[in-house]
Amino acid sequence: MADSTEGEPSIRRPVSSWQRDFNLLWSGSAISQIGLMNATMAAPLLALSLSGSPVFAGWVTAAATLPRLLLHLPVGALVDRSDRRRVMIVSLVVRAALAALLTASVLVFGGLPYLPSLLVMFVVAQGVCAVFYSTAETTVIPRLVPGVHRPRAMGKNEARIHVAGLLGRPLGGLLFDAFRWLPFAADMLASLVSVLAVFRMDKHRLKPPTADTPLRLAQLAGELWEGLAFLRKDGFLPHVVFVCTLANFLFQTLALVLVLVLHQLRLSSLMIGCVVAATGLGGVLGSFTAPRLLCRLTPERAIVRCVWAWPLLSLLLAVTDHDSAVYVTLLLPLAWGGIGFVGAHVNVALSLYQAEHVPEHMLGRVTGVSRFFSGGAVPLGGLASGYFVSGLGTQLAAVVVAVLVGLLAGVMAWGRCRRSARAGSPEDPPRPSPPRPSGSLQTVHN
Repeated sequence: MADSTEGEPSIRRPVSSWQRDFNLLWSGSAISQIGLMNATMAAPLLALSLSGSPVFAGWVTAAATLPRLLLHLPVGALVDRSDRRRVMIVSLVVRAALAALLTASVLVFGGLPYLPSLLVMFVVAQGVCAVFYSTAETTVIPRLVPGVHRPRAMGKNEARIHVAGLLGRPLGGLLFDAFRWLPFAADMLASLVSVLAVFRMDKHRLKPPTADTPLRLAQLAGELWEGLAFLRKDGFLPHVVFVCTLANFLFQTLALVLVLVLHQLRLSSLMIGCVVAATGLGGVLGSFTAPRLLCRLTPERAIVRCVWAWPLLSLLLAVTDHDSAVYVTLLLPLAWGGIGFVGAHVNVALSLYQAEHVPEHMLGRVTGVSRFFSGGAVPLGGLASGYFVSGLGTQLAAVVVAVLVGLLAGVMAWGRCRRSARAGSPEDPPRPSPPRPSGSLQTVHN
């Protein structure tokens, strides 16, 4: 029953301005991410249908990753000096225009020889827009959300990324099977809806702390060096970046081991896909449970404890009987999903640590540096994983990965102890539980 007397309207708690802006940002980013994942899945399928060449499809996939490898460092510096809201809106508008151009080209001129070249340019430009948008969006959350509410907000943001991956990729394949142009039309529509959401946010909250002026090349190099110098002096953040970079590199070998083991057991492609998707499901669950952990522990301690779980989960993939039905149906999905579960906790804790310790005017650069190294390790690890597994075999490769990840956990623990020694407090006090917000922080999701 409502808490109101008969004949009187029910009283609703007012939603504060930061909650309204966060909900708009979250919903716009979720729709944008689903559209991006949908188009990213459809692009190599379109390349294969146009050329019939798996090599060309591979080049299209690689072209989509190039902006993430090359642009995170300079984009971080540019975002620090720019209006974040304007950066996000321009990125989405350009992405929508590119998707509309590709949709029209596939629909009207599907047989013309220039279409493959247009597809390559589309995925590269789309990747550039995604780097600008994601970097700006990451730096917006600490400005919008008060400190006590940040764990919940960042947990929801992390969940949005995993859910978009789980929904966007199957959607891209489904729409492509219906019509080749449909995934890109959906990406265009998603970008436009996201523009409306971001456009409704309070523009005064997202102004840069410094003047929004053009950045010269010499200034860009100097500001990038300033961000790297801050990262090096932090005492804990360099260890996190180092460990996450190598972990991303090594986990590509585990992913290949997983697929090979399931293939050797003659499982169907559907079953293999379901097991591989366990890491995404683990990431979703981890995103929702991470805020509770961060209410009791500091981000530093939470990251250290989570990284210690990685070698145990990795070892579980290697030491159990690969021919056992229990291994395939229970231990394998639990271990692989557990890696994603722990990874979500690390991502949320890292975002919270950066929001608490990195000055606002450097947040874009520090975010760009961490993503440059950790994101760049994924394609390099995928390239090296084939040689690694072929040389050692699946079981020994998994054991070696578990041992190396265990060493990384030791490096992380040493980094935290070193930072605590500098601060003069070997133990972290428990974190107070955040008060209940005056209004709902609910976001749009099913």
